[in-house]
Amino acid sequence: MPESDSTLPPPKSLVDHPSTCEGETACCQENPLSGHLHEHDHDHDRPGTDGAGEPCPTPLMWQEIRENYLRDSQPFEISHGPHQLMGRTWGDGPPLYFLNNFAATAELYSLALWLLRDQFRCVVFDAVTSDRRAARRTQPTMSDFSADLFAVADRFGDQHLALYGAGFGAAVALQAALERPERVDNLVLQHGFASRRLTVFERVLASICLRSGMSLDRLPQRRRFQAVNHKPWFPPFDQSRFEFLIESTGTLPLRDLARRALAVNSFDVRSRISEIACPVMLLRTEGEGRLAADSQEILESSLTQFRTEWMHSAGQHPCLTHPHRVAKIVQAFCRSAQVVTEVAVT
Repeated sequence: MPESDSTLPPPKSLVDHPSTCEGETACCQENPLSGHLHEHDHDHDRPGTDGAGEPCPTPLMWQEIRENYLRDSQPFEISHGPHQLMGRTWGDGPPLYFLNNFAATAELYSLALWLLRDQFRCVVFDAVTSDRRAARRTQPTMSDFSADLFAVADRFGDQHLALYGAGFGAAVALQAALERPERVDNLVLQHGFASRRLTVFERVLASICLRSGMSLDRLPQRRRFQAVNHKPWFPPFDQSRFEFLIESTGTLPLRDLARRALAVNSFDVRSRISEIACPVMLLRTEGEGRLAADSQEILESSLTQFRTEWMHSAGQHPCLTHPHRVAKIVQAFCRSAQVVTEVAVT
């Protein structure tokens, strides 16, 4: 799904009370392999220190983290409808499921998983079709992707889930919360939306891609478009992290992107958003684009129990550009949501 690359200023109410610093180089960093989050407050005494005035740890080395992710996480594969669900679990604790953005892969969450693995059993997966015939076998809907999620949860016996969904994954999370509210404890929706329609050109393109055997890296000018939209938000001290995004997303089959696009085109839950009773966090980022901003405002006007968090200088892939800040936000929200749930049960 194409998005505007326009950059919006953060909402005033969130700028006045920011929850994090403005750059990964200023705080929210760690020893490359420590895996521990350092608490901080909202005021920074001087550049190069965290909120407590302590020196900032060394930034993550994503190559080493990815090696640990591939070595230490537990792989799984499930056949479900037209999809092969290939994923990994990592960590110990209550289940926290991460749902992929439109043109993203499960491994792009690996940096955030590294930071959260001591507090949660993190679960990620890719839903792929085996061939072009399988891709065209059914008309995809968001309910299909929600069913994929619950198929994985059933595999691990998870009756209660915390969900982090980005973009397309946020729509899957919303669908899951509406279909099985008794199983979804809380939602973190990054660039979420309740409805989105494809243009005529996008529908034609999706129809063509559905029959394609190519992957995303075969599209002309893809790297240039990705660089314009995403590279400015990546940490300047490690340009290779942007190459990780390019390399990983380049493996995505066009037919699977087409299935996601067609599911988005039929997705419209605007009239049902008020039914969601679990705690929700709306995660907004600088660089999210006008379309994402408008969609977030629709959610804010309809949800009954939510909070909004703003991330400066993060772009559309905050789990890659600023994983420490995402991990802190998720950890704090899940902790507070658990308290709300326990109070409600009592």
